Amino acid sequence: MKTLGKSLAGLFTLALAGFGGLWAVGAQQPNRPVYAQDRVLFVALKRQDQATNEGGDTFSDRALWRAKARSVFIGEGDAHFTDFALLPFDADYQAEINAAGPIADAYVAEVELLSVPSFITGLLRTQHLLGITRRPDGPLPTVLDEDLGRPDLMPTLDSSNQVLALPADTQVTMMNFLEYFPTQSGDKEPGRQTYQRYGAQAMRSVHAVGGQFLFAGKVSKVLVPSKAHTSPEQWDDLAAMIYPSPEAIFYMEQFDYYQAALGYRDDGLKSTRVVASVSY
Repeated sequence: MKTLGKSLAGLFTLALAGFGGLWAVGAQQPNRPVYAQDRVLFVALKRQDQATNEGGDTFSDRALWRAKARSVFIGEGDAHFTDFALLPFDADYQAEINAAGPIADAYVAEVELLSVPSFITGLLRTQHLLGITRRPDGPLPTVLDEDLGRPDLMPTLDSSNQVLALPADTQVTMMNFLEYFPTQSGDKEPGRQTYQRYGAQAMRSVHAVGGQFLFAGKVSKVLVPSKAHTSPEQWDDLAAMIYPSPEAIFYMEQFDYYQAALGYRDDGLKSTRVVASVSY
């Protein structure tokens, strides 16, 4: 009996150590500075001189994440904005905008972060690092390989080629703007919940190809509306994932569980816009 008790205690200790290890790996992920708080400010800027978008820091070191927009991956038109950032909720966003130089347009929103435990991101990352999950073998798939749901929620051949034209070792952050279908009463929560079923499998497949989760959250208030014709004021949620290379993005569609979840995406999303960006 004493031996059994020691064995159970040992197993419990190992379980705690394993859980702690996964939590520690998750705590080292790029989303940790963001998730040190439960709300952040999302800022998108369009600089007047877009030629300067290739170099130079737009936001201060207070930014939790900052990136240069490169091209639209899903959606119509060009990227419009040149720079994205996540700022602490108490940051002076107007000072950040003023310091960025001449600005043609801006969009600032309060974002309530979706809770994602470090244990989950740690588990997904550890599985990839140990080779349990990995990028599928075979040639690079294309968006035209098979029918993967609504065309308006998929990249085009041209937008895919723009992403693939980036240097092969470039980490690409896909900035997602999400609008959900409302019920007749205008409630968008059912659309959000449906989409999140897809989002769980998308996060799984992103990590399987070597990517990482950055953030996801609900737009609770628009502080500075955009002047763009295609205004992002209607967006309900914002989210971003980091991919280790441009081509890694296209391997997601080869996972059966990802394809099986696409129906949730199609049923929950009214519209979306995904912009490929490069962090700095």
